[in-house]
Amino acid sequence: MAVVHRIPGPHAGRLAGAPRHRNWRDYLHNRLDTYTAAAPDLAPAAAALRRELDATDADTELKLLHHDLQPGHLVRPTSGKPLLLDWELAAFGDPLSYLARLAVRLDLPDPPGVLHLAHRPDPDAVRRLCLYWRIHQLADAALSTDPVVRQRGRARLP
Repeated sequence: MAVVHRIPGPHAGRLAGAPRHRNWRDYLHNRLDTYTAAAPDLAPAAAALRRELDATDADTELKLLHHDLQPGHLVRPTSGKPLLLDWELAAFGDPLSYLARLAVRLDLPDPPGVLHLAHRPDPDAVRRLCLYWRIHQLADAALSTDPVVRQRGRARLP
């Protein structure tokens, strides 16, 4: 993933089939709007995250993110290098968001536990990582088709 996270992006957001955003903050605002539209009862949690996002320095160099790492997307052929499949959710954004999503997928209650995987984290990294972790929890709470994942996301919202 370190190699992928070195690829810069020309815009913020998904690679294909979605609106392109001027910056990472605009993309995240759009995601919060999507989650609120899907689950209106989560609007207060989304509003709190929006306020925190607006108070956070989210201006970072955008990099390519797979954004959906899970065991089924990793394949090791009998010969050759391992492959990372299913780039449907790939986006250009802050690599810390990717680590936050990984922490959610691993069901880690303490997202900074994955910070050691970051390549040269900046001084504001923990704050951004925790914010992104909560945004991914909201995404699960609003959009997951798995009732266990949806409930876990709801339980961890502010």
